[in-house]
Amino acid sequence: MRKDRRELSAFTDALEYWWRQPLGRELLDAESVQLEPFLAKTFGYHFLNLGVSPHVSLEHLSPIKHSMVWSPALVTDAGSSVLVSQADALPLPDDSIDVVVLHHLLDFVENPHMVLREAARVTQHKGHLIIVGFNPVSTWGACRAVHSRYSVPWGGRFIGLSRLNDWLTLLDYRIEDVQTVMRRPAINNSQWLEKTRWLDSIGWLNSFGAAYIVWAKKEVGCSTPIRQPWQQRPFISGVVSPASKGVASRSGTNTHAAISKNADNQEPASINSSKL
Repeated sequence: MRKDRRELSAFTDALEYWWRQPLGRELLDAESVQLEPFLAKTFGYHFLNLGVSPHVSLEHLSPIKHSMVWSPALVTDAGSSVLVSQADALPLPDDSIDVVVLHHLLDFVENPHMVLREAARVTQHKGHLIIVGFNPVSTWGACRAVHSRYSVPWGGRFIGLSRLNDWLTLLDYRIEDVQTVMRRPAINNSQWLEKTRWLDSIGWLNSFGAAYIVWAKKEVGCSTPIRQPWQQRPFISGVVSPASKGVASRSGTNTHAAISKNADNQEPASINSSKL
């Protein structure tokens, strides 16, 4: 039995390499093609990409001007605003982000439910939460049985859609659409991937794509916000607590935020389908 424990730091370097391989590039291209029409129609002030790497981001698909990519550690070459923190303790106010994309992050974190709750907390009322994850009901899901649990992406969690639906329902989200992409087998060879491209057009394989994309909308304000221990201490009578006003402060060495901006406005180093 696989021990259901994942730590993103154990997969980071391997994931960075895998997304640059033929199989990883094809999957990212397929996801981008599916997401672009929807993201092009979104509007608002803030966009947040929560992914396995700040260099593998989908922020270029959104027209929202202020976009951020999340990173567990400070990086200087992501070419965008970088939010540095723990994934389950984002230093952002409640209901503050218009569009949040979780790009395979839930597959490689220790507590995916807590990370999802935090992403749900910062998404504003009527905002969009988009979750991209590996589909266990696919040929890729079957491949996990013959690959090492430490290899990428087979060591990921591959969360089922039924479980994800339960989590989103508890968080007061309504699922608007679910689609899958990449029905081709997991062959890391450009020629074979091209020869099997016709499989993507077979309708009855729609439920068996390698990855799913879930579009969910927040129907009510955050009803179960995650509070840090310091936020639970009583405040002076008559004074409104920062938490109740939606102001997220963070202190200590474990959780911190850093916003870095590319001062020279150079081309982003993030991987996207148009550059591979």
